[in-house]
Amino acid sequence: MKAKHALLCALVLNSTHSMADSLKVMAYNIMQLNVQDWDQENRAERLPSVLASMSDSPDVILISEAFNSDAEQALAELSALYPYQTPNVGLDCSGSGWDGLTGNCSNSPFVIRGGVVILSKYPIVTQKAHVFENSLNGSWDYLSNKGFAYVEIEKDSQRYHLIGTHLQATHDGDTAQEHRVRMGQLSEIQSFISAENIPASEPVIIGGDMNVEWSKQDEVADMLATSRAELNFETPEVGSFPAKYNWFTKANAYYFDYSLDYNDTLDYVFWHRDHKQPTNAPSMAVRYPKAEQNWYWSYLRGN
Repeated sequence: MKAKHALLCALVLNSTHSMADSLKVMAYNIMQLNVQDWDQENRAERLPSVLASMSDSPDVILISEAFNSDAEQALAELSALYPYQTPNVGLDCSGSGWDGLTGNCSNSPFVIRGGVVILSKYPIVTQKAHVFENSLNGSWDYLSNKGFAYVEIEKDSQRYHLIGTHLQATHDGDTAQEHRVRMGQLSEIQSFISAENIPASEPVIIGGDMNVEWSKQDEVADMLATSRAELNFETPEVGSFPAKYNWFTKANAYYFDYSLDYNDTLDYVFWHRDHKQPTNAPSMAVRYPKAEQNWYWSYLRGN
């Protein structure tokens, strides 16, 4: 496996610190694309065993970029550990499998699924999906039913509300326009939360591939303000999207002519400030699943 997009955030959300009162949430971009060769099949085959072997196994996983049949098979193999799984956002615009589907879901044969799925060890009481109205025309994302999945789960008589998402990506190296779209998408999430009338006594957790670079603290501030969210994250030695350890990031560095020392984080798990707050200071940390073998790609040598 590669280091890209594997983040774990443990949130203790009750007034005590027992395991019954905590929830561990991981946002994971598994990069199972329908196009190009990024070793999708081999990585998908390893995914179930890697997640099952984690010593701090998360209670809930917010999956993004589950675009292909290899991803479907991998998630199905995780059903023993994560028996409660949502459908894939935007795969079916009829709303089948959801308690509600809103937004701009397209049935066009040229538009692919959104790729977001939520896995849970605990019963999902409610599951809803939304496909974003905000999307950048002319970008690859415009041809995807990107959006978010919402679940209400119950663990030991405590209700938790979680949203997993994947925001607009930056494709041309200029983030200004894409950043505005991302903030529009986060506003859609905020509007959804408000409309759900979630009790203030219950926690709301939001996570996923936000495509907001941690190094751009002004954009991070916008993200948190728009989401009405709190985040506790210290800059790691290696981020979730480092060129040194991720061949996809390295390929981008060559293509867009930026530094091979690029090392940033694009993925987050945070909690909503208008709902139940954690009693401790939960922090987000990056996890680095790796394959046992080293893979070398001649087309990334930069020659």
